[in-house]
Amino acid sequence: MKSALFLVLAGIASASAHAHGFEERYDLPVPLAYVIAGACATVLLTFVVAVFFMRQSAPESTTADSVPAPGPKPSVVISSDSSSTSSTSSTSGNSKTMWIVRGVGWLVFALTLASALWGSSDPLMNLAPTLVWIVWWVGLSFAVVLLGNVWPALDPWSTTFDVITACAKRLGLASGLSLGWAWPAWLGAWPAAALLLAWCWLEVVYPIATAPFKLGWAALLWTAVNLGGMVCFGKEVWQRHADVFALYFASLARMAPVRWNAGKPIVQLRSMGTGLIDTPALRSAGQVGFVMAMLSTVLFDGLHSGAAWLVFEQGLKKVARRWMDINGYFAGSMGLITVWLVFLLAYVLTCFVCARLMARPVHSNHSAPSATQIATLFAPTLIPIAAAYNIAHNFSNLLIQGQTILQLLSDPFGRQWNLLGTAKWYPDISIVDAKLTWYVAVIAIVLGHVVSIWLSHRVALRQGLSPRRTAVATLPLTLLMMAYTAISLLVIAEPMVNPAP
Repeated sequence: MKSALFLVLAGIASASAHAHGFEERYDLPVPLAYVIAGACATVLLTFVVAVFFMRQSAPESTTADSVPAPGPKPSVVISSDSSSTSSTSSTSGNSKTMWIVRGVGWLVFALTLASALWGSSDPLMNLAPTLVWIVWWVGLSFAVVLLGNVWPALDPWSTTFDVITACAKRLGLASGLSLGWAWPAWLGAWPAAALLLAWCWLEVVYPIATAPFKLGWAALLWTAVNLGGMVCFGKEVWQRHADVFALYFASLARMAPVRWNAGKPIVQLRSMGTGLIDTPALRSAGQVGFVMAMLSTVLFDGLHSGAAWLVFEQGLKKVARRWMDINGYFAGSMGLITVWLVFLLAYVLTCFVCARLMARPVHSNHSAPSATQIATLFAPTLIPIAAAYNIAHNFSNLLIQGQTILQLLSDPFGRQWNLLGTAKWYPDISIVDAKLTWYVAVIAIVLGHVVSIWLSHRVALRQGLSPRRTAVATLPLTLLMMAYTAISLLVIAEPMVNPAP
């Protein structure tokens, strides 16, 4: 019976399935419209509280990190000089420990790649899909929001590049492998935004999530592209503009109460969220596109399995019938791009209205910001919403399917092994249900928008406006966030709850 339950669960919550695949539906104690109205009212109330109680903002930090990949950054050269001072010895010890962590991260990547290429073709029996889509993509996303950016210490591509560079320097290449090409300023972070959309396409539209072999080849392709980009432009430049995973985890980690310095965690509860608004590197047009991709990809995943998607497909058939395919690749591609463009255009238009309302700053030393400047200034404040969408959409998947990692680690290739003695272990499907997932989703979405409102108000006050004019200027953004709140709750609710008591 337990095995049968596991197979049913795995079929529902496989890597290609959507996050809220419950057999049961939760009966709301009040109509769904009341829940949405209450959530929007909470967002609006946060705006009102910010207007009356946040009269001035702290000046922008002058020591903000300009590289959007904060975290442990060990040196590629490990000192072994026995005559070094105690300080140097401590640094060397930290470096050695960090290299051990990086080595473990690289070995996990190698095991994942090997299981994808040579393991079972059944995604339920192969380690790679669950480790990539659930443990890494979802689990690490949750972790960096709480613990700071631990990804640089685990990044196998960064480790590979650093090791090869260190070897090249020891062989006499003073500059290592980097060619030092200049990154085109006009390109910005748009490559990372495009790659994030492509990653969502592979997860939701194209069935790579259920094909371990294809997933392995995708990993090999990204390895070649990633290392090639680091060689051409340098690691930090590449990670800032085109390494989608480095930029994604670093962006989420800027909300965390933990910062990392030389591999050591530093807890800074008072400065939570300031990393989002004090970092000049996050202010670019490409970063706006990237943040909109963070928001839209998660929402698209939910829409793709709902009734609204059927309406979209029917409408698309009327205008592009000859492009439609039986697998839904064309419809999925158009839907993904459409959702991203709607988010982007709505945000840009809102920023245009905000710019008009900020047209005459109070202090003479502040010039009137343009719509583009407003968009780049406020885009980082939307990252908490992206984190909230991620939690709301993937909470149940992580708790339920994430448990299967214990079984898969004992038999990563699906060869009936039992290396760790956990191959016969089955997940507890009772730890989460539709009711718990719904409440987590509502709390996450509301809290994400509340934090975003608070941060955006701080950013607006820095533009030299009076508190009253700041309130007027940020009202359009508040209304947009209320719309985001309503839409996200509708998408989350559709497969999970009954809308009326």
